[in-house]
Amino acid sequence: MGIVRIIGVVAVVLLTLGTVMLPPQPLQAASPPASPDILHEVLPGDCLHLIAGYYYGDTRLWERIWKANRHLIRNPHVLELGTYLYVPDAGTPAEPYPDFTARAIGCGPAGAARASAERAEKPAEATPSKASPPSKAR
Repeated sequence: MGIVRIIGVVAVVLLTLGTVMLPPQPLQAASPPASPDILHEVLPGDCLHLIAGYYYGDTRLWERIWKANRHLIRNPHVLELGTYLYVPDAGTPAEPYPDFTARAIGCGPAGAARASAERAEKPAEATPSKASPPSKAR
């Protein structure tokens, strides 16, 4: 029993010295703060791709929103105006939603209006006329 007692005392002394001699470590958070969940109201011209692009920065993540809202959305291609969609783990967008939709040509009301305006501003491109083939020298 003497040896076991000596080993126990030595272990306690080493643990005590180890904690005294080591510099204190800064406390770290267990995990980074979770992204907030957002409720997004469906506006005219909204689609899941547009909403995913706004909150996630990637339009391909539209299924994440659809899966979180299957009880509200039967067809992912048809959204009912005024519905509040749950957007899980949404990032904080850098710009307001109307400004984002104005840049998103082809999806969303502002984007469609902008695309129409840009088409109206461009001059019509002349179609090249068919030139006659060069004559063969004899």
